[in-house]
Amino acid sequence: MGASKRKAGKAQGGDEKKVKTDIHKIGKYLPGGFPIDPKMKGVMVTCARGKETQAGREACDLLSEYADKLYGPILDDNPTGAENEESIEDAIAREVAQAKKAKGGRQFLTLTTGTDCVIFIRAMEIEPSELCHYALSDLQRSGNKRTRYCQRFIPVDETSYANMDDIQVMMDRVLKPYFHAEGQKPTTFKVIPKIRYNDKIDREVLVKTLATSVGRGEKHTVNLNSPEYVILAEVIKSICFLSVVKDYEGLKKYNIQSIFEATKQGETETEGADKSEGDK
Repeated sequence: MGASKRKAGKAQGGDEKKVKTDIHKIGKYLPGGFPIDPKMKGVMVTCARGKETQAGREACDLLSEYADKLYGPILDDNPTGAENEESIEDAIAREVAQAKKAKGGRQFLTLTTGTDCVIFIRAMEIEPSELCHYALSDLQRSGNKRTRYCQRFIPVDETSYANMDDIQVMMDRVLKPYFHAEGQKPTTFKVIPKIRYNDKIDREVLVKTLATSVGRGEKHTVNLNSPEYVILAEVIKSICFLSVVKDYEGLKKYNIQSIFEATKQGETETEGADKSEGDK
């Protein structure tokens, strides 16, 4: 009976230590793990700690709205009158597919990065750099913040495993439209790397490799102050996220909050100048 009591006490955690799970070490295929694979594209979103879920929903809604404006609304897959010819099973399948499409827009899907304050919105039918530039430019013009949880939208043109061989193959594809297109004219660029939870990738090697690839056979030059293009290379754990963006400084490093604050400050200064003119 005493043994039973001791056993029960142990089961209640008397001598047991709680196992703490480090989200940065969770396996890729475990719940809440790191489900990001090579050759994905989308938008990396930063937010306040603990607000990742809310930021994911908010980002999907906003990106879906701007995707419809930029690319046109998604057409109904079911032709007019086809309802009369389909079976009950087909009708149910069609309604389920439409419901999923309505929730996810152009197949926007929130994926965890296993990193606090950073989520990844996977997208299938968009060009991330183009969509983010379009959305942020419109927010800047309108002066409407439109977000509560999202802080930055970082487009991701493609992902690869975080080793230099795979990154080299990916960068050749991603950089070509901007720096090696037919009839390419000389331009300026800057590389901004950021590495999290990875000690295999050397920052200087990554920057040098990207810069060398950009300048190969071309007369492109580095401009650290006002480049036409900025190459964003983010490494999180075993994945590298790569994109090429324009108007990086003009759009406040693609920070929605900074765009909104700068717009409001400009409006305040304009109102103050108008008032001063009126008092003269």
